[in-house]
Parts: sequence; C-alpha cells; structure tokens
Amino acid sequence: MKNIFRRIPAHIGGNIVEREESCRICDEKMGERIAVVDYWNIKTARLIKCPKCNHIQLDPMLTDSEISKGCNAYYIEESARSSDKEECINFVRNFRRGVVFGYSLKRKKISPRSVLELGPGSGYFSAGLKFVFPSVDITIMDINVHVINFNQEHHKFKIIHDVPDHFIEDCINKFDLVIARDIIEHVSDISRVVKNVNRYLTSDGLFHFITPSGHEDVWKHYLTSILTDSASELLINHVNYYDGKGLKEFLIKEGFIPVDYYTYTIKTTLRGNGWKKNQKLMSPVSIRKNADSSIIRKGTGIYNIELKKEKILDKWYIQDRAKWLTYIISVYQHFSIIRINPELNIGHEIYGLFKKN
Repeated sequence: MKNIFRRIPAHIGGNIVEREESCRICDEKMGERIAVVDYWNIKTARLIKCPKCNHIQLDPMLTDSEISKGCNAYYIEESARSSDKEECINFVRNFRRGVVFGYSLKRKKISPRSVLELGPGSGYFSAGLKFVFPSVDITIMDINVHVINFNQEHHKFKIIHDVPDHFIEDCINKFDLVIARDIIEHVSDISRVVKNVNRYLTSDGLFHFITPSGHEDVWKHYLTSILTDSASELLINHVNYYDGKGLKEFLIKEGFIPVDYYTYTIKTTLRGNGWKKNQKLMSPVSIRKNADSSIIRKGTGIYNIELKKEKILDKWYIQDRAKWLTYIISVYQHFSIIRINPELNIGHEIYGLFKKN
C-alpha cells in the first residue's frame, strides 16, 4: 500500500511547445503538450499544461458556437441513454445536494437573498437551496435553450440566455451568492468568468463551485496519448483541468478568500485514476463522432419529463413541515466524510466556497 501512495499523484508532462493561445490564468505563451483531442467532429486541439500555474487547457480554445453545438449534442446523447425514471432519480439527488448545501450555509449564519446559478442543468440543486431558503430569488444562466426552457417552466426561475464569459452589466452587485457547479471546467475563458462573478457579487458575497480534479480528469486523455499516440475523444467539453494549488492561488489573486476548499470521493484514485498507466483507464481513441448526426438522429431536446415538479419531489422525507427530516436524509445520502486538501491533486471532485474580499 505504501508503494502505491508514493506514486500518487503521478507526474503528467510532455514536450515543451509554443501555444496558439496563451494560458487563460497566467498568460504564459509556452506549455507542455499533454494530449491531442477531438471535440466531436467540430475541432481538433491540444491539451497544454502551463509550466507556471499548472493549469491545463484546450489549445486552441473552443468558440462559443462550437461549445453550444457540442453541448447540445452531448445533452441529447445523455438524454437518449437515460430513461425518465433515471432522470427523475438524478433530479431528486441534486435536490438533496442543494438541501445539504443550504443547511451548510445556515450553520455559517449565511442566508442568501439573491442567487445566480451558472450552468444549472436540471435546476434541482437550486430548488433544494430554495427549499431551505423559501424567499431566495434565483436566476439561472445557460447557453443551451433547452436547459433555459426547462428551468423556466419547471422552477419559474429567472433566466439569462448567455455564457458566463460574457459580462452582463445589469448583474453588477446584484447577487450575494453565485453558484457554478460542474461548469468552470467547461468555460472558454476562466479569467473572464471569475472577474464577472466578482463584479456580480455584493460586498462579502459568496462564490460556490465544484469541478473535477484536473489531475484525474485529464489522466484518461494523457494515457491515450502516451499509450496509443492517438487523439482521444472529447465529447463533453472539459476544456479546463485545474491544479488544486493553482486554482486556489488564482482565486485569491482575483479577490476571493477561501471559506471551504477540499477534495472528496477518492474511490477513483484507489482504482488507478491519476497514477496507474492502464489501457482500461484511457479515454476512447477518437472516431470524430458527428455532432450534427447525433442531434438529428436522437432529437432536439433534453429532460423530456412530463411529470410535474411536485410529483418528482413527492417523497416521504421531503416535507415543508418537517424540513429537519429532509435534511437528515439528505446528509445521510451526500455528506462527504473524507475531505482532502486539493493541493495534493488526489480525489475526483474539488469543492469550493470562496468569499469576495
């Protein structure tokens, strides 16, 4: 066992190359070539690691239209693989996570009044937050029109149809909490996103995010490169792979103070992700899957759920009159006992709650 943990995390590196686009965090012009990936049949690009901040990003980066097209194809692929029953289970799971997060804020004596969620997916995380704070005002932002329509119809949230990289003047000092769960790995310019979030927040506002551990997330593409010398598939647009230390230093530099910052879920590490050179852990070799064909063949929408929100959340433990019961069950299902410093680059997911300085 000691020999295993001495190899975690393994070094990820490659030949030094000149970048087409500078690092979006520190503006470095050179970098280490980690892998080559195909984003559907839309774009071929390199994954480049910055020697200064250790941030890994796509080079060249995807454009907004490329991201929108690929995201639509991916959502449709996922929807086609999932039954309505599975989707409803995921909705309830995200609702419980929102409840856990809401009560974690309560324990800190924080009661948000105005919330912006970037890339909300089904919106059930924010629905769980609203269960804890019924008077909270929630706005969601997404580029995918189907996500926007679903959230507006299902939750009656306010909507912004845009990408987080674009600055929206009407949002200045408007929110005391901005949520970005599983979204900052998708954005094309993380520096702009974080600057925008800072300006959208009120004084002492909070920024909450989760994002995959960059080391483990990029490992599958790195393996495909070194074991097969081939491009790998990038169907879901993870275009940023964050170093645990570098991400924290970047956020502090941009005017945030860490409140909670940890990595959880280490099962993937124990199975070899991030250190074991095994073909079973590789990303599939690219076949340049056609995004247009997927959209045409499998439909044009996501979350084709006819059930109403009240029916989906009709669970014995979800009760307005006994919120303590909802909280206990939610904590039992989702509380992370093992928490690791993200700077170790071990574990699957990074959890962050940062306060505007």
